[in-house]
Amino acid sequence: MPLNYSIAMMGNPLKKEEPKKAYAKAQTNGRIDVKELSAQIASKCTVHQADVSAVLIATTECMLEGLKAGKQVGFGELGAFRLQINSGGAPSADQFTSDYIKGVNIQFIPGEELQVIFQGLKFNLVPTRAAQAAVIKAQKAGETTVDISGKNGSSDSESPDEI
Repeated sequence: MPLNYSIAMMGNPLKKEEPKKAYAKAQTNGRIDVKELSAQIASKCTVHQADVSAVLIATTECMLEGLKAGKQVGFGELGAFRLQINSGGAPSADQFTSDYIKGVNIQFIPGEELQVIFQGLKFNLVPTRAAQAAVIKAQKAGETTVDISGKNGSSDSESPDEI
């Protein structure tokens, strides 16, 4: 099954004078919540869906506790999670304080099986969500042309420069 993507025109924020370049952006087509995930897991083993849901919720809580304690949390062949600190730079080590820390992200390190699973993946170009929404809006209004430039005031989670 191919992975859907759209194209976004993005500039380098550090070099604003350089022209924008085209980049691929993965397009998700839905979300699996804990209820659906637990149902799928339950269908593949002898554990009931309610038990799977309880384990998934407890796993998330334990993972967060481990991350807060500064531990890397492993999930076997799936991979591991750890915290990554984002900070600004101080002039020297003795001048660095926690005030330079701007935030913390959770970093996922894929296991060996996940690292190779994408080697044969195919890709499928699709319109951006903003372009899809513009087409549907035009169809409903009976219009035969569509403005997908992003300059018509529509808001979307994607950049207006995406094509």
